[in-house]
Amino acid sequence: MCDEKKNPIIATRQAPVGLVADLLMTAERELAAFYTAVVRRYGPGEAKRAAYDWIEEMETMDWPLDETIPNWRHVSIVTADCVASRVIEHPPNL
Repeated sequence: MCDEKKNPIIATRQAPVGLVADLLMTAERELAAFYTAVVRRYGPGEAKRAAYDWIEEMETMDWPLDETIPNWRHVSIVTADCVASRVIEHPPNL
């Protein structure tokens, strides 16, 4: 049987969600939505590269000192620009 008191996974789920957990949960949702959109349009290879770009962009953000949630959509927009640069062929400059 599973001992809930000794199982760290179950104990974590029962613990109150703190600010850091909230931030990471909202970031995870935004990244998942972004990844899904990229995989549908450009396939899993580009989606994987886009996810790495998204995480790198997130790491450059200034994190709030109070309990406000960062603008994850900004991270997705910046990363979408990186994806577009990789997948769209630009006409030569004439």
